[in-house]
Amino acid sequence: MSLRVRRIESEAEFLSLALTWSDLAARSGQTSPFLSHDWFACCWSAVGPARRPEVLLVEDGGHTVALVPLMRWRESRRGLPIRRLALLECPDTPFIDLLVEGDARPIMAALLDHLAQRGDWDVASLQKLPVAAPTLKALESSLAGRFPWRRADASLSPFLAIEGGWEPFWKGTSQRFKKTARNIQNRLERAGRVRVEEHTLLDPEGPLFAELVELTRRSWKGARGVAIATMPNMHGFFAELSRRASARGWLSLWTLRLDDRLVAMEYQLRDGGRVNALRADFDPAHREISPGSALNFAIARALFERGGVHEYDMGPGLNEYKLRWATGNHEAVHLVVYRPTAYGRLLHLLDSRVWPAVRRVRERLG
Repeated sequence: MSLRVRRIESEAEFLSLALTWSDLAARSGQTSPFLSHDWFACCWSAVGPARRPEVLLVEDGGHTVALVPLMRWRESRRGLPIRRLALLECPDTPFIDLLVEGDARPIMAALLDHLAQRGDWDVASLQKLPVAAPTLKALESSLAGRFPWRRADASLSPFLAIEGGWEPFWKGTSQRFKKTARNIQNRLERAGRVRVEEHTLLDPEGPLFAELVELTRRSWKGARGVAIATMPNMHGFFAELSRRASARGWLSLWTLRLDDRLVAMEYQLRDGGRVNALRADFDPAHREISPGSALNFAIARALFERGGVHEYDMGPGLNEYKLRWATGNHEAVHLVVYRPTAYGRLLHLLDSRVWPAVRRVRERLG
């Protein structure tokens, strides 16, 4: 195997990779929407001017065997300047994997050879890698002895296994869970006329998308600057994603209306029997009747009853409302790689030894 790594930095070159990307995804069996060219096209335009996206294209005799989307930027940590390299993502990316055909080990070695020759980074973050992914094992094996590196904290994403039908699942839940769900349904129905709908097409120029954005502005996320309406570049990201996901048949937008007013929503991508929740919001003016929880109930029941779905992934974070439903968790890990220079080794020492020791002392001192 004679591998060559090419670096793609212009958006025009990246967009021209669409067919190559889909062909590699099909050959490798990595057909998740979150590994698609469409997904990374949305991320590419949403990273903002401070971050520069790129793609590493690995070829074997002119045949593409791997695609690795990255972004790089400058930052300061504890007063130290750092040139950061990371896998390309947006804040709503549930997981990332490297698109690889065949044996990942020589491909990972070639990628690390490429990084070793580059002088434009100090720390590389390979984040949100599924713990069971073959690429993770190949990466860690290739890193050993070549680069300073460490595993940072893992993240957990709760999921609900959709199996056995709704009635057996519902009967198996606790009495407390059933009582809470019934109380929420009763309060909501007393508040007005309730309508739950699922939309598989969403025009980013249409009234429903405008309603969705305005709901996120009213939500608790709006005031904190992390809503679709208020977080930098997120309006454009979800507009482009809605256009592409509608065309691909991935989109599922659930809405709950109270007297025709949108009070809760969940934005999902689905493919291959798996449903991934990206965003969920509710109107805080109706907090006391828990419209978000009521919509969650309606979605879970519909997924059980319609068939064709085996898993409902609720997104990273062990929030209470997710854990009410979850039957398991997916784990993702974060690899941090340091450039094999004196400065890179210093940063590795600080991150792996010095700062954890300082934190432990502070905790002991209260």
